[in-house]
Amino acid sequence: MAKKKQPEIPTYEQQVVQNEQSFKVLLKNVRPDIFVLMDLLDVTGINSYVIFHVIKHLNNLLLGTKYGNVVITVEDGVVTFVRGEEATKLNERLKK
Repeated sequence: MAKKKQPEIPTYEQQVVQNEQSFKVLLKNVRPDIFVLMDLLDVTGINSYVIFHVIKHLNNLLLGTKYGNVVITVEDGVVTFVRGEEATKLNERLKK
């Protein structure tokens, strides 16, 4: 009687690669906007925590006056501050 050949069980590393590929295909189909951001983070290596704070400050501006800046201060390759600076839009002459 011939023995049945057992299917090869993938290693943990192979399973991780396969799961990541499946996840990326799913994400690309369901939320292509998030896929683009994730891919950009993967390609550039930019810290996602920094991007989180940029988005948070942009949203705070939107919820507030809707005018302002988000300023990122980088010193020697380290982000030291992400500041959302609200502004009041006047369009008024300095002198009357």
